Amino acid sequence: MTRDNHDGGISVSTATGEKFRGKKCVVTAGPWMKKLVEAVTPGRQIPIQPLETTICYWRIKQEHKDDYTIKGGFPSFAGYGNPYIYGTPSLEYPGLIKIAVHAGRPCDPDCRTWTPRSDLMDLLRNWVIDRFGGRVEGDGPVSTQSCMYSMTPDEDYVIDFLEGEFGKDVVIAGGFSGHGFKMGPVIGRIVADMALDGDVQGVELEYFKLARFVKNPKGNVKDFSEQVGIKAADST
Repeated sequence: MTRDNHDGGISVSTATGEKFRGKKCVVTAGPWMKKLVEAVTPGRQIPIQPLETTICYWRIKQEHKDDYTIKGGFPSFAGYGNPYIYGTPSLEYPGLIKIAVHAGRPCDPDCRTWTPRSDLMDLLRNWVIDRFGGRVEGDGPVSTQSCMYSMTPDEDYVIDFLEGEFGKDVVIAGGFSGHGFKMGPVIGRIVADMALDGDVQGVELEYFKLARFVKNPKGNVKDFSEQVGIKAADST
């Protein structure tokens, strides 16, 4: 991706040799965001770490299948312990329930292992046996899917202009940290407005800007005691 000096637009070249030109560009490269930004703006780094994680589906015992469906009133859930475990009702695959660990190992998105972490799988297996009391088969998941998160230090999104030589002609949106999928429609509207108008009316985007990591490497403050310390330091 380069600035087109001929007409002021943006030129994008793909790995297969295709070239595209336009007035604006929106980059939503997921776990590849960090690599891409560093490639097109040398020396510019964004704190997005790809993590390799595994989605797990467990078999519900026949007599309890209806209990874990949406119609049966079963909710999405999260166990805020260590590790952080979450799940959803039986929906994608009849008779199976998704229960997985919200964690993973740092990886290079171009050469990941495609295998689950054995220690996390052992913890997850014990958690399923303990919490579901034999209603879900606890020997292990019957299906797994390898996927990746793009994690920021504060687990909040990055939605901003790339700036530099690209000014407001390149919008980046990434670092969704495993929970951005549910915000897809509104994120799409926001980045479209940014690209078309250079601004978004009625949406406060300061929380998602890259500059937050300059002020604090951890990003948005989540701990009240830390917040108090920052305010005290700012006032001196």
